[in-house]
Amino acid sequence: MNTEIQEQVGDLLLWSEPEAKKLMEEIALEHGVAVDAIAELVAWEREQQEKIRRRGMTDMFDDVFGNSKYWK
Repeated sequence: MNTEIQEQVGDLLLWSEPEAKKLMEEIALEHGVAVDAIAELVAWEREQQEKIRRRGMTDMFDDVFGNSKYWK
């Protein structure tokens, strides 16, 4: 797993807690899924959530600053 992906998922219990990681690796192996693929998908999902959160903030700022009732 590359360093960037590791940094993006390393705080999650599945990667930071040895027993959980071992169990995840065993289940992934059993189903023929690479743990790196899971990590990349989780990292991507977290990036998407952050983008949505930021977009929500921007929309809120636009609503407030664009509301003529609030500004003279």
